[in-house]
Amino acid sequence: MMNTRKTLLATALAGVLAAGGSVPQAGAVDGDVNAPPLAGVRILLANDDSVQAARPDGADGRGLYELRKSLCRAGADVVVVGPWGQQSGRSRASAAAAQVTVAPPADMPDEYAADCSTAPSRGVVLGVCQGAESCEPASASVTPADAVDLALGTLLADRVGWSGGPDLVLSGINSGANTDLSVNLSGTVGAATAALEHGAPAIAVSAGTRATSVPSVDTYRTVATYATGLVERVLAGGVSRHLVRDQVLLNVNGPDVVPGVEPEPRWTDVGGVALDRFSYRKSGADTYQLAYGAVEPAPRLSPNSDTAALARGYISVSAVSADRGRPGKSRELERVIAGR
Repeated sequence: MMNTRKTLLATALAGVLAAGGSVPQAGAVDGDVNAPPLAGVRILLANDDSVQAARPDGADGRGLYELRKSLCRAGADVVVVGPWGQQSGRSRASAAAAQVTVAPPADMPDEYAADCSTAPSRGVVLGVCQGAESCEPASASVTPADAVDLALGTLLADRVGWSGGPDLVLSGINSGANTDLSVNLSGTVGAATAALEHGAPAIAVSAGTRATSVPSVDTYRTVATYATGLVERVLAGGVSRHLVRDQVLLNVNGPDVVPGVEPEPRWTDVGGVALDRFSYRKSGADTYQLAYGAVEPAPRLSPNSDTAALARGYISVSAVSADRGRPGKSRELERVIAGR
C-alpha cells in the first residue's frame, strides 16, 4: 500500500515546482478553452499580517492584496477572511474568544478596491475581531488559524454560499520569510495548517529574504505571480487531494527582488537552524526585555535548506507536514518534483 501511495504521489506532483510549462486549465468554464486558467476555482485567502494594509511600508497586509489581485486576474473567485490585526508569530494558536465579529477593513487601499469585483463572490474581504461588538481600530484580533476555522466552519457557507468549501486555501503573502525554525512560529503556516485540519489543501506564501525584511511591491508582485502559477499546477495536476491525504502543506518563500533578475524556484528542505530568533535581555532587577535579531555567531546553513535557497536568490518551495510525524515525506516529494 505504501509503495502504491508513493507512486500516486509521484505521478501527481511531477512538474509542479517548475515556473513554466503547459498544463491543463484548473477550472475551465463550460469547456471554454479561452477561459482564464483559474476560472471557476474558489480560493479562501488568509494571512497573519491583518487585512488593513494601512501602513506605508505595506507590512500589515499589502502582500495579501497583491496575491488577491494576481489570483483574480487569473479568473479565481477569491474570498478573504483574515485576522483584524497583526498576528505574526501566532503559529496554530487560537484566541479562544467566546464570540467573534466580522467586518470589512475600514480603509482598504484604493488601488485594490476594484480587484475581484466581477467574480461571483464580488471580492469579499472580511477581518475578524474578538467580541460581539463592531470591529474598531483598537479591537482585539483573532489569530490566523481562528480566521480559517471560522471561514471553513460556517462563514463561507453563510456569507457567500460556498456550501462545498473552497478548492484551495492560501495564506499570505507574509511580510518577511517563514523558513527554518521560524516555521514553528509562523501564523502564516498556522493558518494553512488549520485549513488542512478541515480537509482543504493549503499553500503558505511569504516574501523577503530575512524574517525581518519588509518586501517591496515588486517583490510581492513577483511572488504573487509565481504563487498563482503554482496554484494552477497544483489544481490541474490533481496534487491537492494528495496534499490533504498526506497532511502536507506547501511553504513558498520568495526572495527580495533584484531589478532585472527573475528568481527561479528550488525544492528545499525546512532547515534546522535559524538566522534570527527571539531572545530576552535583562532590563531590571526582575524584568527582561524581549528582543528579536540575528543569531550570533551565524549558524551554518544546510545547502538544501529553505533559508540557504533564499540567500542565493531562489524561490524556496518546501513541504511542511501538519501532523509533524513523517520526516521522510519531504524526501519523496523532492525526488518527484526534481523528476528523479
